Amino acid sequence: MAVWTVFEPDEAKDGAAPTLAQWAERVVFVREKFSWLSILFAPLVLLRYRLWLALIVYIVLQGLIGFALNALELDGPAGLLFLLPNLLVALMLSDLRRAKLSWRGYEELGAVVAPDRESAERRFFEGWLSTTPTAASAIAFSAPIQAPTGTTSMAPNPVLGLFPEARGR
Repeated sequence: MAVWTVFEPDEAKDGAAPTLAQWAERVVFVREKFSWLSILFAPLVLLRYRLWLALIVYIVLQGLIGFALNALELDGPAGLLFLLPNLLVALMLSDLRRAKLSWRGYEELGAVVAPDRESAERRFFEGWLSTTPTAASAIAFSAPIQAPTGTTSMAPNPVLGLFPEARGR
């Protein structure tokens, strides 16, 4: 099972409120995992997710390693030091993606555990839609309930919390 972090865009920046379908299309799922592909192809992975600042840092770090190896005249196994930035990208790719989304104004909604992305999307939206009131129920619950005129007492208030109501005292 994989863990997915769910982000939604900030609606205040957009101006108009999107429909439910438009909102669902803009929700982003980030998988929390070690990126094995980044061990060999770190620059391409950074380009794929458009992590430009991370790519610049990667290139600078590779240049510094090359400069240090050349200045110290190290050969052979010391060349494996070039894989160090790739390992960092593989470890931190999901963190870099989350940081980019946060910087762009996305808000973290939560986490979902699912075997694949499709299951994660289905599980998240089923849970989200079941806890979010629809427009009709929001209107129904927004108006306070008034007691009928001419009555002296109201029905007892329901118990708040996780406790059941008392039955037959």
